[in-house]
Amino acid sequence: MKLYIRVGELKRGLLHDLSKYSWTEFSKWVKYYNEKHSPITECKKDKGYSEAWLHHKGRNKHHFEYWVDILAPNQTPIIPYKYVAEMLCDKMAAGIVYQGKNWTKEYQLSHWEEKRKNYSK
Repeated sequence: MKLYIRVGELKRGLLHDLSKYSWTEFSKWVKYYNEKHSPITECKKDKGYSEAWLHHKGRNKHHFEYWVDILAPNQTPIIPYKYVAEMLCDKMAAGIVYQGKNWTKEYQLSHWEEKRKNYSK
């Protein structure tokens, strides 16, 4: 919430990730819970995909994957500020939670760069 307040998006912080309480997502978060990274990663290792992730990114506009359509003429749409702000808060908060006292801005940047490289493969 501290990050959402800093970017002026308190409402987005309060409404953030409500879809995680749906059975499709919640049941997988419980089954694949891991303290070091997202349960999505564990599920993908196990099944090769994550139904919870497909459900989640399709309902939450703060994930850039919500906006991406590789077959669309405009593959890089303009994402409204409130969703970009929420996206950045979400990613930073996840890094802080998973890294704990080891979190640094440099870690966060390298994590994003690695994700970008993997996404473009």
